[in-house]
Amino acid sequence: MTTLEHALAELHAARTELLAPLNGMDEAKLERPGALGAWSVKNVLAHLAAWEDWVVQALPVRMATGTTPPEFRARVADEDQFNTLEVAERAELTPSEQLMELERVRAELLRYVHTLPPADLARRQPWPEWAGTLPEYLLVALGQHERDHAAALRAALPR
Repeated sequence: MTTLEHALAELHAARTELLAPLNGMDEAKLERPGALGAWSVKNVLAHLAAWEDWVVQALPVRMATGTTPPEFRARVADEDQFNTLEVAERAELTPSEQLMELERVRAELLRYVHTLPPADLARRQPWPEWAGTLPEYLLVALGQHERDHAAALRAALPR
């Protein structure tokens, strides 16, 4: 079973992997469309922040009730629409502000998961759509998601 400490260490490593290629890039490059399809690097960061924010908002309800409320499911039912809306909502942020939002959302996640008792962290299938534990969910929903985008950015960005 994956522990919370292991999951959080992996999330930290994934975030480091995501941000490493961005070190030293000026804001204009981070805002230039086309890093990944039509998205800029900033848009990718906005997408990741939006998804993690959805997770942070959904987790307390999921853990308390064992369900994902319909309004949360509806918000992400159409991934393309979710991504379009959430990235557009963050369009006015500068790349530096987008990075701060990414860190703010992660801090909220950390604050929340550290409040959970060990039994909640070890519980299998805390909501019907997830068979594993919460730490395992964090690895897939957030860690793997960031690693996938980190790999895509590394492949797309000039060396």
